[in-house]
Amino acid sequence: MHVFLTQNLKAFQVKNAKHVIYAHENLNDEVYIGQSGCIVNRWNEHQQISNSKNHPEYEQKFKKALREHKHWRHYIVAIASNQEEADNAESAAITYYKPCLNSHPGPSTNIKDIYGFVPLNINGREIPMEGKTIKRYMTQERFTDGERKSIRCKAIRKLGKSHVSFECINDGFRVNISHEKRVGFKPGDTVLITHAAKGKTFYTTTDYSDVCYCS
Repeated sequence: MHVFLTQNLKAFQVKNAKHVIYAHENLNDEVYIGQSGCIVNRWNEHQQISNSKNHPEYEQKFKKALREHKHWRHYIVAIASNQEEADNAESAAITYYKPCLNSHPGPSTNIKDIYGFVPLNINGREIPMEGKTIKRYMTQERFTDGERKSIRCKAIRKLGKSHVSFECINDGFRVNISHEKRVGFKPGDTVLITHAAKGKTFYTTTDYSDVCYCS
């Protein structure tokens, strides 16, 4: 993927950044602002979700626009060194650019522009970006069936997200499970997730894991 850097950024900063705040713009000048550790992987994820009719984000404005428009320009507008800073920068960027395709105002109430935002412009420097290997997916199958178990979890919704996530009630660890298996659940629901194996910071699941309500 080729991305344009706004004039407040240098290529080496973007290449080494832990988080980037990006803008996608179609030929109708409609803009979406987001953040990710890798713009390439996140763009591919957005594309997949936009074509998944059972996904809870399928009808969002941005996902509809992805189905309607095939040509997009990609920008990096800010960088961040940690998640809190990324949340603040994303919210500040949404306030500055006023993107019509965002469904939420952003994950932070700290919207002060300390990032030197400038208008999107294709005359800025263009650099190639490559996808990163997502190591967490490489651990999904490293546990044996004997190491997996059913865990009671609570459904939560992170600020700025339309879909729920699950966290284990016993230890608070998050659970990696497909978006399709989250459909229909709402924040506060207590569920039983089968075939979950505990890693160092989260639980992994497999394709045959299941999620059901429990008391």
